[in-house]
Amino acid sequence: MEITLRYFTVLRKLTGKKQEKLDIKEDSTLEDMLALLIKRYGEGFERYVSSGRVKKGIQMVFLLNGQDIAQSGGLKTTLHNGDTITLMPPIAGG
Repeated sequence: MEITLRYFTVLRKLTGKKQEKLDIKEDSTLEDMLALLIKRYGEGFERYVSSGRVKKGIQMVFLLNGQDIAQSGGLKTTLHNGDTITLMPPIAGG
């Protein structure tokens, strides 16, 4: 099945892309998807998204079809054909 991934901020630099399509197995979870992306993009990507957390325990935001996964099954959420996943590091300002 095919899903769409959208990247923001540092993740755009790490992947070299704003968006991409990814073929994954049926019944894959967000956790499975992250494992594939880590294989594809390597250590820098892994350090940045490891366990869905960014530096010092700050939560990265994962949106599945526009909805925060924290409201559903977290990284154990099952993906479906045509889903759009947004990977967005938190943005802080001051």
